[in-house]
Amino acid sequence: MRRLLKPSLFVAGLTMVLSACTTVMPLSLPLSTMDQCAAPEGVSLRFNALTIALGERPHAGYGIDLVGQQQDDGDYQLIFRERYPDPDRKYAQVITSPCLQVILPAGWQHLTVTDQVSGREWTFTPQDALQSPTPLKKQAPVKVP
Repeated sequence: MRRLLKPSLFVAGLTMVLSACTTVMPLSLPLSTMDQCAAPEGVSLRFNALTIALGERPHAGYGIDLVGQQQDDGDYQLIFRERYPDPDRKYAQVITSPCLQVILPAGWQHLTVTDQVSGREWTFTPQDALQSPTPLKKQAPVKVP
């Protein structure tokens, strides 16, 4: 005679099996946040440094929070959100350009960056990080009389 498991026991058992099989791990990559960023607004990757820049904001109450990060065999996933000013606080009235920079480790293979609020995603590979920016135009040497 066959015995059927209750659905709740089956789901609990399946959850335990699945959690034992996965290698997704939380991590803590080196990062820094700044109120003044020279990077253009948006998400960009240059030489294994990911930059998320908000562009100009009217005062110091804005920022970026990294709310999730994990990796699975060289595939990294980062989730961020914009931090808005607390309406009960007063902030310095200065133009800021908040940004967050994350340094990716050697050997990474794929990166997905997600805006937690909008759900928009950006994906990068190491080839994207190796593309150098357009070089500055070389000026002709100045002749001294």
